[in-house]
Amino acid sequence: MNSFKLQTRYAQSLFILAQENGLIERVYEDMLLIKKVCEETPQLKAILKNPVIKPSKKKNIIHEIFSGKVENVSILFIELLVSKRRDVYLYEIADRYTELYKEYKHIKTVKFTTAQVLDEDVVNDIRKEIEEKLSSKIDLQLFVNPKLLGGFSLTVEGKQFDASFSKQITKLKKEFNKNIYERIF
Repeated sequence: MNSFKLQTRYAQSLFILAQENGLIERVYEDMLLIKKVCEETPQLKAILKNPVIKPSKKKNIIHEIFSGKVENVSILFIELLVSKRRDVYLYEIADRYTELYKEYKHIKTVKFTTAQVLDEDVVNDIRKEIEEKLSSKIDLQLFVNPKLLGGFSLTVEGKQFDASFSKQITKLKKEFNKNIYERIF
């Protein structure tokens, strides 16, 4: 089975279960925590991917890490993944759940890249401005890329607007490299 289909099916099942129990927001927060733990703890990913480790041992590890921090529904769901040997996809399923949640709540993901870290006030102003322009709530993801030299880059729903100085310089270089004059002799 295609791994994206698998991730989507499990994420949709969890979403429906969370919806039936009135836990959509709480499970969303759980999935964000799970993603964060998986990103920050490569050992957990390695344990989940290791077929030699018994499912019972994996379940104990999951309980140690997440017990008391996430809803019981989320822990039972992870245990189901372990039982079905789908625990390898835990991070991807959690990520897909967050995408489904954003679709359900009509939240758009906006990636905003600058050359340096911005003040909180500036970030709040940017968030307000983008929400007004898009007429939607947004999930603003901030990135820093010193190669931009200045300006910013904005990506919304796969469309990118690049207002960085480095982009402008590259554009100018291309213009200067074009020889718009013809030799007459």
